[in-house]
Parts: sequence; structure tokens; C-alpha cells
Amino acid sequence: MPPPGTPGRAEYAIAVVFLLLFVPFWRFVNGTAVPALARQPAPASRRVAPRLVEWFAVPEGLYFHPGHAWARVEENGEVTVGLDDFASKLVGPLAGIRFPAAGARVGQGEPGWTLVADDQAVDMLSPIDGTVVETNPHAFAPQRPSDPYGRDWLLRLKPDRLGANVKTLLANGTTRAWMALAADALRARLSSPGLVYQDGGVLIDGVARTLEPEKWADIAREFLLTSRGDDTLIQRSDRSCGDEHPPAA
Repeated sequence: MPPPGTPGRAEYAIAVVFLLLFVPFWRFVNGTAVPALARQPAPASRRVAPRLVEWFAVPEGLYFHPGHAWARVEENGEVTVGLDDFASKLVGPLAGIRFPAAGARVGQGEPGWTLVADDQAVDMLSPIDGTVVETNPHAFAPQRPSDPYGRDWLLRLKPDRLGANVKTLLANGTTRAWMALAADALRARLSSPGLVYQDGGVLIDGVARTLEPEKWADIAREFLLTSRGDDTLIQRSDRSCGDEHPPAA
């Protein structure tokens, strides 16, 4: 049973919906119809300094989808997309990533790529609409630390409706509030915290697999909003991903 004051799955889903509804209202009140990042793209080489929210790094200057994917607008107008630190620690070391093919179209809130580990697969949702320009076969290569906001980016997209898409994404203060909710919801699942911490109180990679070795993918889908019970929160499609690529060294 979750400790008092920590959100269960239903409460977490409701909180995510509330934040999504709050984002456009907050921007309207503050007179910012489209965030500055969409109007002034960031260079691809820029390194963002992440803040820590609970156990997880949350950089400034990125857009986040509630399914734990991020988006960054580049100087040439393309958008780099990846999974966030929460998703990286939740799923842990990967056996492969199923990328969409170059030229394929992905839709916001629809399955964009698939993470593979321990013979199980988990879809992740694309944060924006766009056409795949490039994928990163070296993402999350074994035998080195993960860098989800840097070298372990996943896709580069040519966006279709960037202005409309970013209005529904999280940024800055709302991102930190949402990540804190996600951390609380995960904490509620940790019946034996000592099993999932490294020395110093840092979460081990693959915390979902430590919690439920046989059913870890179900836990991951709950947080990544790709379980069947989340169909009321997101739009899904039957779009299939391309070939599976083991992370290259």
C-alpha cells in the first residue's frame, strides 16, 4: 500500500491532465501564446545545465511531453527528440530501440519509437508532429553512462505544427511540478526502497525491472502513458515502428 500522501496511478493520471489543462491557461494569463524557445531556436551544440527534481535531472530550455519525452528546437528549424531522465532510469539499460524509418511521419501523443529490454518492448509517445529526418543508432550504447539530454538523443524531426504542438507541452516551472508528481508516484511503488538505491541514495538504472522483474514493462507503460488504461488521456495509433537497432557501441 502506498504511503499516505503519495499519489497512486489514478491520482497521478488526474494530476497530469490538470497540468496539461493548466499550461495554456498559464500562458494566456502571462501573455505568452508561444514560448520563446519556439521563436528563438537553440543551437544543437548547446549543453543545458539540468536541475534536479527529486532523483531526476530536468534541464531548462526543453519542452516535455507527459509521456516522458522531450523536444528541443534547433537552429535549422528541425526538432531533436529524446526520452527524459525519468524514463532512462525507469527502464534502464536497453537491448535495442525500434526507430521509425527516415521519412516516416510521427504524431504528437502517438507511439514514436519502442524501447526493448529483457525481451519486452515498451512504446514511447512522440512529443510533436513531424517527419523523421534522422535517428541515432548510438543512443544508449552499452558500457557507458547514459546521457538522455545529450548524446543519447533519439530522433530529429522536421516539424509539421510546431507552434500548435508546443502549446500543449510542459516547460520550466510546470515541468518541475510534473516531474515532482512523477517522482512521488514512483516512490509510492517502492515497497522496499533499499532494493532500488545505489550508494548515496541514487536510483539504480532499470528501477521498474527491480520492482517487477516479470512485469516491469507494465509499470513502465503506466508512467510513459502507453498502457491501455491511458487511452482516455492520449491518442494512439497503430503506426508501426521500423527495424529494431541494438544500441551501437
